[in-house]
Amino acid sequence: MLIRISSEIKPLTREVIMVVCEGQLSGQFNGFEDQNTVFEFHGGQKWRQALYYYYYYYAYMPRAKVVRDGGRYILHVSGVQPTVEVTPV
Repeated sequence: MLIRISSEIKPLTREVIMVVCEGQLSGQFNGFEDQNTVFEFHGGQKWRQALYYYYYYYAYMPRAKVVRDGGRYILHVSGVQPTVEVTPV
């Protein structure tokens, strides 16, 4: 059995995912819709949906978080499988 060992050194690339905002959304959450949809956290921080994506889900003040994934911000809402890209307002 032969084993080939490479002397090539490759830089380790690692995507950094960071939680930017976490807490409860204010009031009713009706899912995702379009670029006019704004999500407000209980502390007042607001995020606007970046692209059209329709998904209906009702919840009152669900827990949510915005994570930075590379150069994008992604909204994760508790109990909702899909996520959407958002931008700060």
